Amino acid sequence: MTGYIQLELGGKKRGVKFGNYALMEYSKLNGTGVAEFNEQNPIKLCADLVYCGLKNNCFVKKETEDFTYDDVVAWVDDMPITQITEITKVFEDSVKATQGVVEIQEAISSNSKEGKSSKK
Repeated sequence: MTGYIQLELGGKKRGVKFGNYALMEYSKLNGTGVAEFNEQNPIKLCADLVYCGLKNNCFVKKETEDFTYDDVVAWVDDMPITQITEITKVFEDSVKATQGVVEIQEAISSNSKEGKSSKK
């Protein structure tokens, strides 16, 4: 899973990276499984995704986080709906790309297992 968007947040440009670390953070933040998303409240979902994506970007770049969850909620509250839609699309596209890779890996693994069992 890799998706990236740069946003103006808190008076500066910040990278929001959707990767496995972001999924792990989302899971911890919401007490869910890694692939479970609460879509009942799109503003909270967007705030959660941006927060976790910011944390992922800081982790990858070995930067110190200079924001809190409350900061992100306030930033998302000020965003136009078009920007929220764009963030959600980048996230969804990164999940779809990851799902495609998983399906290919599962198909290869399944074919490999079938090939071994037919040779016996």
